[in-house]
Amino acid sequence: MGQIDDELRGQVLIVRLSGSGANAITRDMAASLEEIAGRAGRSQNIRALLITGANSDAFCAGSNIGELARLRAEGKGPGPLLEVEARAFQAIADLDIPTVAAIQGIAMGGGLELALSCDFILAAEDARMSFPEIFLGVFPALGGTVRLQQRIGEGRARELLMLGREIDGKRAHDWGLVTRSVPRDDVWKEACALADRLAAAPTGAIAEIKRSLRFAREVSEREAIDAALAAAIRHSDSPEVAEGLRAFAAKQKPDFTSISVQKPASTTLHPSAGRGRAE
Repeated sequence: MGQIDDELRGQVLIVRLSGSGANAITRDMAASLEEIAGRAGRSQNIRALLITGANSDAFCAGSNIGELARLRAEGKGPGPLLEVEARAFQAIADLDIPTVAAIQGIAMGGGLELALSCDFILAAEDARMSFPEIFLGVFPALGGTVRLQQRIGEGRARELLMLGREIDGKRAHDWGLVTRSVPRDDVWKEACALADRLAAAPTGAIAEIKRSLRFAREVSEREAIDAALAAAIRHSDSPEVAEGLRAFAAKQKPDFTSISVQKPASTTLHPSAGRGRAE
């Protein structure tokens, strides 16, 4: 019914969604995605993650409707599929390495929620994005109601969620939903270039930035600023900072890729799902 393939290209892990129904996600695919995210988070060789559809017609159409129908017929409801998808999407959102979604064709429902779990979204100008759940009498359950309004504001989020409005890549960029919109033929090239640029960045600093941004959504402004300051001071002793200062003094470009993937200290003030909150 579908599968998820991954390959390491340099220090970027490329994840491709492939399946019937415009790459609609099944339980097996969601479980694979969760496993891949866990592996990427543990690896010392993976510095960025790039997710895309296996062809240019679709990124992902969301949950596999056929599987949802079977679950309903069996009296199980949508939980067995949605819960695995939710874990997988959260695992991607919680990664300390940078993540990129490359959208060509359609990204609907859970597919768009998957993209919203990534740090950056590149979309074709003619890509089609929507949350059509309202037409089925349901609503997004995989983080869309939260992550969408964080990017585009509550008013526009209501328009997409409650009216099921479809927008193209150009409008999605204008609204702040995607990072950049480019001609369809350029999406993959631009996404790879962005992923490579992120992979060359200092992983420890990237991780602390991501954790600071997450933390800022959960606490007061003062607490978030204090936590970011503490993290920055702690990070100042890292090999990345030493390399940055060395390169600056030598008027050279720093080489962060020669440094092992830096994991934030266990004493970090930033809470992270799956790792717990530091005392």
